[in-house]
Amino acid sequence: MFDFHSHILPALDDGSASVEESMALLLECKRQGIASIAATPHFYADKVSPEVFLLQRQQAFEKLNLHQHPHLPAVVLGAEVQYYDGISHSKEILKLRMEGTKVLLLEMPQTRWTHHMCQEVLLLNHQQDVRVLLAHMERYWFTPNQKCLEWMHSQHVFFQANGSFFVQRQTRKKALQLLKNGMIDVLGSDCHNQKDRRPNLEAAQKMIAAALGQKYLDRLTARQNQLLQP
Repeated sequence: MFDFHSHILPALDDGSASVEESMALLLECKRQGIASIAATPHFYADKVSPEVFLLQRQQAFEKLNLHQHPHLPAVVLGAEVQYYDGISHSKEILKLRMEGTKVLLLEMPQTRWTHHMCQEVLLLNHQQDVRVLLAHMERYWFTPNQKCLEWMHSQHVFFQANGSFFVQRQTRKKALQLLKNGMIDVLGSDCHNQKDRRPNLEAAQKMIAAALGQKYLDRLTARQNQLLQP
């Protein structure tokens, strides 16, 4: 399985604090059967330029890569891009896609979205070289933005859910329902550290298989492969 969302690059954002912690996270991902993982540090357009961000990301990756082993999950560089007004018109946004793909992991604000914001996301997604993947969709589902989410998904915006959505007792029923209804396309651990935000895709997959059956894991794999096509 491919982990679409993580903060494993060392000392870059609010994720892994060190190379040692990053390596421990990769080892845990390997134990859970993760073949590849997207390193998606936060990108905030109002705080840093794409050029500076990419330089910082590369430096963090090179520190990690000095300790990387062939048996560990392959690390694919990307970004968790926070939505900003005008994002659909930015030519630099292409630099923040997951390497080797058209996938742009997009984080929406924790506010009521306007019609303009929803249209902006769709305009971005309709570009030939971009496939928008909405990060941790469960954070928005229980808000007034649900109708906009449904509209986005009907217009072929992909949705990523965190493994914790399936693992946590208070949310797993809704997670399974949304997966069954086709509203979740792929999973990501959104792992940050070894304490409260550890890799968790193994537990999420077991929960899905036990509750819904293998065919739903197979469907996630099919969507994953579709999304990762160049």
